[in-house]
Amino acid sequence: MSFSASSASRTQRHGRNMFLLFVVLLLCACGNGYYRGPVSEHFDGSKFDNPWEPMPNRFGDFLKWRLTAERGYWPEHVPVEPTLPPARVMGEELRVTYVGHATVLLQTQGVNILTDPIWSERASPLGFAGPRRVAAPGVRFEDLPPIDLVLISHNHYDHLDLPTLERLHRAFNPLVLTPLGNDAIIRSAIPDMRLSSLDWGQDFVFGKEMRFVLEPMQHWSARGLFDRLDALWGAFVIDAPGGAIYFLADAGYARHLSEDFVAKYGTPRLSLLPVGAYEPQWFMRYAHMNPAEAVQTFLDLGQGPVMGTQHEVFPMADEAYAAPRREILEALQSRGIDESLFMLPKVGEWFTVPPR
Repeated sequence: MSFSASSASRTQRHGRNMFLLFVVLLLCACGNGYYRGPVSEHFDGSKFDNPWEPMPNRFGDFLKWRLTAERGYWPEHVPVEPTLPPARVMGEELRVTYVGHATVLLQTQGVNILTDPIWSERASPLGFAGPRRVAAPGVRFEDLPPIDLVLISHNHYDHLDLPTLERLHRAFNPLVLTPLGNDAIIRSAIPDMRLSSLDWGQDFVFGKEMRFVLEPMQHWSARGLFDRLDALWGAFVIDAPGGAIYFLADAGYARHLSEDFVAKYGTPRLSLLPVGAYEPQWFMRYAHMNPAEAVQTFLDLGQGPVMGTQHEVFPMADEAYAAPRREILEALQSRGIDESLFMLPKVGEWFTVPPR
């Protein structure tokens, strides 16, 4: 009985907080002030989109989901043993640390890279409402090695966290790579941050050994209700000695994009694939692959090592805390796939990946 009461209380608090967040997003109307540039296959002069399957306008479905949501169980707090990463990892060795959600520390070639960093307590424009982390970051901010590069995949609050970027700027002054338009959002808050914005297919060469390429992914963008699709989103490829690393942050399943990757870069040395925020699937599926689709993406990419991200930190959707891990393992077992090829580290865990 006490468990049911606690769950009901959490659901009521979540409903109130999501309503407040909705009001704030309504007030965060920005207009299209992020990017102006030439028309392309995925930019009509005002809005970006996925040309192979345009983003549906589903505001009514969003309201339906929020009014009928039934979230599975999430604990209030999960203990974490944070790790202390080395200052640098030299040569072709690749060390990977799961900081939490889409935040991963990649260390190779003497370069330290963070993906979609968030150390904030909530993935929200508010400090008192919106998804709250149940697990502390797997690396304490003060224990970070010198950060050279930050990859920002798109502008949703759980991926583009301005307070964290400001802390990183003060501590390390890293270079930030991000899709078109997101640089305007960052620069408005941190005017002197070092930024480079990329279109799909464009690259950025870092030093003598590394190249960062922005590739398409099936997702979308918005930070308010009136800036929908004003900034681009994308997957990053780190083309480096030892093999390509594929950072697919938030994405719906799109087999042709995986096939395009393999044609360009071969089977990746490591893929970072999202495995959370997929329920209810009638609403989430366009922009968030489910665990079975993540396993299929692993197959589409040639069965190179995969690390699952976006699990066991922020309750972003309706699936239970334990669901992604359980469903990934079920999908692997049903297909007879070696579970060691699809890694699901706990927050704070790290591993190394050999060169291809």
